[in-house]
Amino acid sequence: MKKINVLLADDHQIIRNGLKLMLKNHNEINIVAEVGSGSEAIEFISNNEGKINVILMDINMPEMGGIEATQFITEHFKDIKILALTMHSTEKYITEMIKAGALGYVLKEAGTEEVLSAIKSVAEGNKYYSNDVSVVMIHTLMNQDKTKPAVLSERELEVLKYIALGYTCKEVGTTLFISNRTVETHKRNIIEKLELSNTAELIRYAITNKLVA
Repeated sequence: MKKINVLLADDHQIIRNGLKLMLKNHNEINIVAEVGSGSEAIEFISNNEGKINVILMDINMPEMGGIEATQFITEHFKDIKILALTMHSTEKYITEMIKAGALGYVLKEAGTEEVLSAIKSVAEGNKYYSNDVSVVMIHTLMNQDKTKPAVLSERELEVLKYIALGYTCKEVGTTLFISNRTVETHKRNIIEKLELSNTAELIRYAITNKLVA
């Protein structure tokens, strides 16, 4: 079995010692080196090209943190996979690390088997998120869906645009060759779909979403 060459990037020696102790009896894992910051990680892989497959990356480190380092590494060393190993379980850190290019995200409280599974998974180019992290991500996606504006029809977008430009319902009707009552119905439906309260909020929405110049 081909070994997975790992670099530990964490500013706490006690954490690095714990990881080495955790993984030392697993022959498929080879801890090549350890560093204490993101900048040190970049320096090491720059001077040892092709020697590292996976980096276990902490987030908060001196000089250069894990998020910035991950972004740089995934852009310039595309064969190296990043597994975030951190104490942070908040949405902000999770989403920023994933956007930076990390394939996996595991909390430091994880057991040996989970860390091993995560390393093997990201080494193969697959994603791996611990259960707690997955729950946060699902919660985030659900909240995004709730706040996402309802899709307006082409006609409703036309009506919204003219209302935002200051047209009365009668003027909108004349411009679009529809009745005043139809315009009012469209306007009411738009307000309900977007969960707004009045015409002022409707105009603000149109300006915010660049529907009018």
